[in-house]
Amino acid sequence: MDSVFDVIIVGGGGSGLAAAVSAAEQGVRVLVLERQNRWGGTSRMAVGSISAAGTSWQRRAGLEDDWPSFVEDMAQFTGDLLSEDNADLRAWLARHAAPTLEWLARWGVVFAGPFPEPPHRVCRMHNAVPGAAAITSRLLRACRRLGVQMACSAQVLELLGNASDRVRGVRCRLNGQTLDLTARLGVILASGDFSGNAQMRQAHLSPAAARALPINPHNEGQMFELAQSVGARYTHMSHVFGPQMRFPSGPKPGLAEKMPDWPWLCHLSKWFFQYAPQSLKKLLIKPLLMSHMSPSEQLFKEGAKLIDRQGRLLDHSQPAASIAMTPERQAFIVMPSHVAQRFNGQPHAISTAPGIAYAHLDDYRKGRPDLVHEAPSLQDLWRCLGMSGDAPDGAIQALASSGPWIAMGPVQAMLTTTEGALATAIGGQVLQDDGQGIAGLYAVGCAGQGGLLLRGHGLHLAWAYTSGRMTGLEVAQLKEGVSHENWQ
Repeated sequence: MDSVFDVIIVGGGGSGLAAAVSAAEQGVRVLVLERQNRWGGTSRMAVGSISAAGTSWQRRAGLEDDWPSFVEDMAQFTGDLLSEDNADLRAWLARHAAPTLEWLARWGVVFAGPFPEPPHRVCRMHNAVPGAAAITSRLLRACRRLGVQMACSAQVLELLGNASDRVRGVRCRLNGQTLDLTARLGVILASGDFSGNAQMRQAHLSPAAARALPINPHNEGQMFELAQSVGARYTHMSHVFGPQMRFPSGPKPGLAEKMPDWPWLCHLSKWFFQYAPQSLKKLLIKPLLMSHMSPSEQLFKEGAKLIDRQGRLLDHSQPAASIAMTPERQAFIVMPSHVAQRFNGQPHAISTAPGIAYAHLDDYRKGRPDLVHEAPSLQDLWRCLGMSGDAPDGAIQALASSGPWIAMGPVQAMLTTTEGALATAIGGQVLQDDGQGIAGLYAVGCAGQGGLLLRGHGLHLAWAYTSGRMTGLEVAQLKEGVSHENWQ
């Protein structure tokens, strides 16, 4: 491997791959270092929704939209957190999300939509077909086409500086060797959040969030600490997206997860999403709903109870936090049959993808029988679940009916992502405590969220790919002879 590059990117998830492609498009030499032995990071685990305003998909659907309206609607999701939010980064994301979507499409990503998600005033959610992994797959192909050098199983040990306090490269461990690699224009950190680091969770998060199971346990936050060692400032470290109740993944991948990303098949799937009858869409979408979505908290409003593996009643007003504080970090949703039947049709569903599909009790019986447990009495249900307690909690016994009883689960407390990040300016440059930028150091995706607090579907992926694309462009344009684009 060469030792001198224009741009070195640490992390091969969605934001890192976007940064690599964007920089390489400008003709600069790019290296991507990934600690794991596979590409895609947390981004490939998502459903694949990207929210954006003013897209060609919206225009084809006859919708008028613009990024200032997008900013206003995002604020409705953030609510009481708005006073802490980074308004400049929010506006930057809203302005550049639509061009990012178009850019991904030019590289072969197929999107269906837009789909609704209130309180957005118009449909803004665009779904990658057949799923999020298709985006990272297309960006990987683009990297190879553009000549980006890539290395998996590479551990970055140190950020290297010089006498002027500029980050000039990295020291890494690769193939049994310790290498010093130079980045003439800059190092871009795209290493994800710190949700997989138990010590950092305990230091920065609430007890329940610290105990929740991370969606991606490999995000261990090493680059946070290395960036801090060269003067980087942390921001909003106590904020998280979650914990959420989630069912564990099924024993077999769903149809959407097994589909290859062949272009003709993606376009056929797009047509399917746009025009197929709702009954047919369910065949593709429902397996995804039953593996990756959270069960609705409406279950508890209708009379279901949340119990731990000892058979003790938990506080269902804060279900995920309650589950996180149990010894096993698991629980079951228990309900008499008359409550369960309310979730066998509209207006109630056990899980939902807003505006796309709904999964009801019978869907789980057929598609995820491992999550549905039924018995004629509470005592029989307890034996079926293998509860360690001798008898049901008295509060549940008070609900006793003639049966049968139904339990769903186990359901886990999952930490989707930590929102804390390195402080960044527009353009991705990492900031010090005094607000000055650290020369040569940039961050994107979760690592560079910079105080931006994201709520609602499609915003984390929008940030990952938009921050990656725009920062890759910004760093590449530092090279003499590369044309500059107005990206503010």
